[in-house]
Amino acid sequence: MAVPGAMFFGVPTRIVAGGTAIKGSKGKLWGFLIEGGTTATTLKIKDALTDTGTEIMGAVAPFTDNDASAAGTVFIDLTPFGGLDYGTGIFAVLAGTGSIAYVWFT
Repeated sequence: MAVPGAMFFGVPTRIVAGGTAIKGSKGKLWGFLIEGGTTATTLKIKDALTDTGTEIMGAVAPFTDNDASAAGTVFIDLTPFGGLDYGTGIFAVLAGTGSIAYVWFT
């Protein structure tokens, strides 16, 4: 899958589980991709250095089958909107067995 923002913002940060601080200063969120696992998959992105900050973006990877045993892929590209500003940092919380997320930011 071609990711439009990748050519401008380089290699994304990969998140595989739980909460992860991925940037410790202000900047812009340019987009993210969620690859769902075998359970419901959610990604919350917070303007913070820890899980206590304000959620600025979130998404859910929907199930792709009738028995709810696999979640799909979701790509959110914020580049057409000039990105999403954050003032403190980025803390990402990924939930879902076997899920992976990629986050583009500057």
